[in-house]
Amino acid sequence: MKSRLLLLSLLLALAPAWVRAGNSGKIAGEVKDAQSGEAIVGASVQLQGTSMGAATNIDGYYVILNVPPGTYTLTVSGVGYNKRAVSNVQVSIDQTTTMDFKLTSTVVEVGEEVVTVAERPLVQKDLTASTATVNGDQIAALPVTEVGQVLNLQAGVTVDQNGGLHLRGGRTGGVVYWIDGVPVTDAFNSTQVVEVNKSLVEQVQLVSGAYNAEYGQAMDGIVNIATREGTSKFTGSIGTYVGNYMPNNDGASKALYTGLDRFRPFDIRNFEGALSGPVAGDALTFFVNGRYIYFGGDEYGIRRFNPQNIAYVDSMGRFQLYRDAQGKGDSAIVPMNSSERAYAQGKLTWHISPVMKLTANYIFDHTKSQPYNRQYFYDPDGNGDDYNFSHTVIAQFSHSIGANTFYTVGGSYFRKTFQHYLYKDPFDPRYVHPNLLITQDAWSFYTGGTDMNQTDRWDETVLGKLDVSSQVDEHNLVKVGVQFTHHKFYYDSYTLQPIPAQTAINLATSSPFITTYIPDASSPYHDNYYHRPVELSAYVQDKLEFKDLIVNVGLRYDYFNPDGYTLADPSDPNIYNPIKPGNIFFDYNGNGIQDPGEPLKTVADRRAYWYVKSPAKSALSPRLGFSFPITARGIVHFSYGHFFQIPTYEQMYQNPDFKIGQGTGNQGLVGNTDLQPQQTVKGELGVQQQLTDDISVDVTAFLQDIRNLIGTRSNDIVVFGGSASYTQYQNTDFGFIKGITLNLDKRFSGGLTASLHYTFMVARGSASNPDDARNAVLGGALPEVQLNPLDWDQRHNVNAQVIYTSSHWGASANMTYQTGLPYSPRRVTDITALLTNSQTKPDYVNVDLQAHYDIHFTPLTLVIQLRVYNVFDIRNQINVYSDTGLAGVTIDETNAARTNPAQHVNTLDQFYHTPTQYSEPRRIEFGMNLEF
Repeated sequence: MKSRLLLLSLLLALAPAWVRAGNSGKIAGEVKDAQSGEAIVGASVQLQGTSMGAATNIDGYYVILNVPPGTYTLTVSGVGYNKRAVSNVQVSIDQTTTMDFKLTSTVVEVGEEVVTVAERPLVQKDLTASTATVNGDQIAALPVTEVGQVLNLQAGVTVDQNGGLHLRGGRTGGVVYWIDGVPVTDAFNSTQVVEVNKSLVEQVQLVSGAYNAEYGQAMDGIVNIATREGTSKFTGSIGTYVGNYMPNNDGASKALYTGLDRFRPFDIRNFEGALSGPVAGDALTFFVNGRYIYFGGDEYGIRRFNPQNIAYVDSMGRFQLYRDAQGKGDSAIVPMNSSERAYAQGKLTWHISPVMKLTANYIFDHTKSQPYNRQYFYDPDGNGDDYNFSHTVIAQFSHSIGANTFYTVGGSYFRKTFQHYLYKDPFDPRYVHPNLLITQDAWSFYTGGTDMNQTDRWDETVLGKLDVSSQVDEHNLVKVGVQFTHHKFYYDSYTLQPIPAQTAINLATSSPFITTYIPDASSPYHDNYYHRPVELSAYVQDKLEFKDLIVNVGLRYDYFNPDGYTLADPSDPNIYNPIKPGNIFFDYNGNGIQDPGEPLKTVADRRAYWYVKSPAKSALSPRLGFSFPITARGIVHFSYGHFFQIPTYEQMYQNPDFKIGQGTGNQGLVGNTDLQPQQTVKGELGVQQQLTDDISVDVTAFLQDIRNLIGTRSNDIVVFGGSASYTQYQNTDFGFIKGITLNLDKRFSGGLTASLHYTFMVARGSASNPDDARNAVLGGALPEVQLNPLDWDQRHNVNAQVIYTSSHWGASANMTYQTGLPYSPRRVTDITALLTNSQTKPDYVNVDLQAHYDIHFTPLTLVIQLRVYNVFDIRNQINVYSDTGLAGVTIDETNAARTNPAQHVNTLDQFYHTPTQYSEPRRIEFGMNLEF
C-alpha cells in the first residue's frame, strides 16, 4: 500500500507527465457594442467568485477553458461601458456554453450594474454524440436513492432480469465509469470500483453516441461523474431515512413474500452527514461526506434448521428431519439478501494561484452483502456472505499556460478486495460435511449444511494520464493525451474439502463436524494466480466550432499486454496431470515409450516448455461527429466511430492452469490470454428541435455492429486420445443492434419540470453470454449460427419524470413502461428448447413517487421526505418458466405432483413459487435532513 501511494506521489511530481481526461467545459462568446454592433477589444469577462476569466481579442471573441461543471454568474466589463452580469450560467462536461454580450456605453446612463438570468439553451449546438446530462439538483428531486437509478431512467438503457445495465443493446460491462476525469472501472470484471453518493454529485453525464477519442476501453458508453467541491462558506447537512417493503395485504402476497406480512420500519436504515467549507480562506476548501446504510432486502428465510443439522433415512426407512434437538433452529424469520454499507469521501480543492489548481479526492467503500440462494430458505445461516472493500485516491493538478492553453496532471490509485466466505477461518470447527447439502429429493430445500466455497481476490490499479488542451484559434480546440495503466490481480478461490478419513459419512450415526483442508493448487477445487498486465493509450482530437457547423474528429491508439500465457500443446492441457507419454517421462530415445531408467518429469520440468507467452495487442479507433443547424432553433447531429474494449481479465485468467476433468466428452472451460480486443462500430443520426420556449425534442436513430465478442462457439479442443475435449474462450460472438431514441424535455417554468424518454430497439446477436454456445451443446442442442434476440432485446421502453417545486414543498414521479424481455420456450413433452428467445415475457409497469416539505428557520432548514417505490405494488414478472411464459405457473409442478413426493421439508408450491420471479414489491421510505 505504501509503495503504491509513493508511486502515485511520484507521478504527480513529474507534471506534466501524466494527467486525467476531460472533466470540464468551456464558456465562449462575443462582446459587442450595443449601439454600433462593433467588437469590443479588451473587455474583461470573469466568473464571479473564482479567479477564472478572459479578455476579448480584436474580434471581440473570448474563451474561458477548463471550467468545472456547475452553475455560475458571469460578469463583463470594458472601459467606457456599463458593467453587466448574467447569473445561472450552466457549464457541462466537454460542452461549450455560448454567452454573447452587448454592452452599452457609459454615455447612456443605466444606473447600477445590470444583472440578467441566463437560460440554458434547450438545443445544445455542439452536441455531436447523444448525451444525457443530469445535475445534482435534479437527482435530489427525483425518487431515487442511488446514482445508478438515474442512469436506468435514460433513453437507450435496458435493465435485465438480474439488474444488469445494457446501453443500446450491448452486453453488461460495455459502459465505463469515470469520477472527476479518471476511469474507475474494475478491469477484472468491468464493474464499477466505487459508487458515489448522490448527494456528492455535481453532475452525471451518460454518453451513448460515438464519444470523442479521449475516452476509451468502452464499447457502449461513458458515465462521467463530477463530484462537488468545497465552498467558501461553511455548509452541511445531517439526515436519515428508514423504511421497508409493504406489499398488498392479500393472500397471494402473504404466500409469496415471507417476512413481509407486517411493516418493519427499521429494516432499511440510512444515516448520512456532509460538511463543506474553507480551510484557509477561499483558496483551500474541503468537502467531506459519510454514509451508513443497512438494507434488509425483500427475500427472507426461516431458520428451521441449524447448519449442523442432519436429516436422514433411518434403518426402518423412515425420514428423520433431525438427528437430535440441536439440529432445530429457532424458526426466526431472517433476511437472505440483505446488505450493509459504510462509505466515506473527502475532497480538498486548492487554488494555488489564478492559473493553478490542485484537487485530491479519497473514497472509502465497504459493503457486506448476502447473495440470495433459495435452497437455503430453511437453513439461512449456512449461506456465505460477500465482502467488498475499496480505497480510491484521485489527485489532479491543472495549470493554464497563457489564455488559451492548459494541461491537467493527475493520477489515481485504487485497491479493491472481494471476499466470499461463511466463516473467515477455513479451518473453523463449525464447517460440516458437504454431504449435508445433498437434498433428499429434487424439490427439497437444504435441511442443513454450510457453504464450503471461499474466495479472496484483490486488484490494484495505478493510473497516470496527460491531457493538453489548446484553443488554437476561434474555431479549433485541439486536445492530445496519453494514459498509462498498471494493474495487479490476485485471485485465490477454493472449495473446502474434508480430510480423506472423512470423505464418507453415515448421516444416521456420524458427527457432521469435520476437519477441513484447503485443496492443493493442482486440484480442480482450487484456482490461484497473480498477474500484472499493463495498458497504454494515446489520442488526438480537434473540436472545430463555426456558427453553422460543429465537428469533432479524433484518433485513438490502445495497447495492452495481458501478462499471460497459452498452451504450447493444447491437446495436453493440464500440467499437473499430463496425458502424452513424452510429457510424463524423459523420452531420451524419442520413441514415446518409457525405457527403464527414464525418470518421470516433475511439474517444474514441464513448466519450462508447457506455456507460451501471450503477445501484446493494439488497435486504432477513429472517431467523427458533427452537428449543423437546420432551423433557427434546431440542429442535425451525426456521429460515427470504432470502439475497442479489452476482454475482462476474469475471462482471460479463468482456470489458469488449464485443469480439466478425466472423463469423456467436454471436460471443462478455460480462459484465454490471447483474446483480441472486442470491437463495436457505432453510428447515429439525430435531430434536436426546440418546439416552444420551454419544450424541446431530440430524435436519434442508431446502429451498432459488434464484433469479436467473447464466446464459446468455436469447436472443442480435442485432448490427446480423442475421447475427451474442453472449451476455451475465443472471439467468436457478434451482434447487430438498431433503434431509435426520443427525448422530450420541458425546462423548469411555473415550478414544473418534465421529461419523456422513449427507446425502440432491436438487439440481435449470436449469444447473450460468453458461455451460451457451450451450455447449449452440453444440453444436447446444436449451436446456432444465426442472429437471435439477445436476453435484453426490449422493443419498447418508456420513462417519464415529472418534478414540481415550490418555495416550501415539492413532489416528483417516475413512470416506467417496458415491453417484456425475451425468453426461450420449451416443449412440454421434453426439455428441448425451441428457437432461442423467440417469445417475450409480460410487460413491465412501475410508478415511483417522492415528496418533500421544507421548514425554514434561519440559518437551518429541515427537509422532510417521503419516497414510495412501486406505488401500486405491481407484481411484474421478470423471470418466467419456459414452458408457460409465466412467473408462477409451470407444468413441472403438475408433473412433480403426479409422483406424489413425500414433501417432508417444503411443499411443491413453496419450491416453485418464489419472489425472485417478480419485481420488488412496494417500498416506503421516510426521512428528514437538517441543512445549513
